[in-house]
Amino acid sequence: MKFRFTYLLLLLTFTFYSSQIFVPYRQGDKFGISDESGKLVVPSQFDKIAVGYNNDFTGIKISPSLKKSYILKDRIILKDTDFAYFENEGDFVKAVKIKDKEAYNGSHGNPNYLSKFLYNLKGEQILDRAYNNIIVIDESATKGNALKETALLLLYSSENHYGLYQIDKKQKKIIKTFFENSYDVDTDYEKFPKSFAITYDSGGMKKKLLIDFENGKIKSSKTDELGYSNDNGRNGYGRSGYSSYEATKMPNFEVEKNPIPENSEGKIIHVRESFEDKTPEELSFETKDASYDYAYIKKEKNKSGYFLTSENKYLIMPKYDKIMIADGHGVFASGFIVKNSENYQYLVFMNKTQEFITPESKMIPYFFRRDYGKKGFQLFKMFDKDNKFFCYADQNGKLYYSK
Repeated sequence: MKFRFTYLLLLLTFTFYSSQIFVPYRQGDKFGISDESGKLVVPSQFDKIAVGYNNDFTGIKISPSLKKSYILKDRIILKDTDFAYFENEGDFVKAVKIKDKEAYNGSHGNPNYLSKFLYNLKGEQILDRAYNNIIVIDESATKGNALKETALLLLYSSENHYGLYQIDKKQKKIIKTFFENSYDVDTDYEKFPKSFAITYDSGGMKKKLLIDFENGKIKSSKTDELGYSNDNGRNGYGRSGYSSYEATKMPNFEVEKNPIPENSEGKIIHVRESFEDKTPEELSFETKDASYDYAYIKKEKNKSGYFLTSENKYLIMPKYDKIMIADGHGVFASGFIVKNSENYQYLVFMNKTQEFITPESKMIPYFFRRDYGKKGFQLFKMFDKDNKFFCYADQNGKLYYSK
């Protein structure tokens, strides 16, 4: 199956700024949700909380058994479930179970190993069965331009068939079937949200469906026959022996190393964050040999700086005891954790210009999300002396924590 999702995914993934910010808040050894000021809006009851992209969260309880809750802003929508994860879909929530975790992890996202259920924001199940994949097309993806009271659902079944349906949000039922039992689809969002096109197969015939939107409703739909398919097999996820493209290994050529510059430390430390459901979040530190073709850690008077080789100048002046590269989740720039004595700070550079820096702290700040909820609000994860996650903080050092 080939999805042209660039435009749609940008709309779904990068949300518009909201007037209210919600942040995981640690109280004692449990986590809840607070607003920007630190006022609790969801009581602290979870062992961990994973942050989504649209003021949504997954609350995780580890014992006596692993349970997960879906939280949207200040409300728990689905509580203490056995789902592996959740996906925000505007007016809907996709709750996902993984049939075979090992096979799924090795499949590069093959939905044949998933079971997805659809719920509304009241926590009511919409579809009466699970699907391998569910694509929602409604007002949340189009700022209200395409569909408001209804939604289009592109469903990929466990029988390896695709179908396109229109669902009434209020009635919670399918009111129109455009097609079903197709082995493959090819979506086209080129003119979205004014119109949506999809190519599918029906009885060996390739067909193209064009749906036009107007004032939040479907204005018209038209189906054209494109001719009989020459494909004997199935082109989508459901075809026999499906496998994603794998990267081919190159021969192990000897690479000529650049000479070691004077006063170079010779090593660069990269900081990574781990997140597993049943284990504490923690930082790991990987030390690599410097290549010197772009930049390296350079020392002057026993202090370290970050030196740009080609420009022959410092990006970070030599005034720190330690410099570590740590881009984090939301950094589309150069991110660094710097240390002096026992204190840490976080630096971000965009186009060689320093954008923001956290206050000095004995905890390690790890950048998590840029412009979280509103422009200028930077969300950090703070890690203790044992490199274990402690709580969230903003760019001013405000800790979302109380005893």
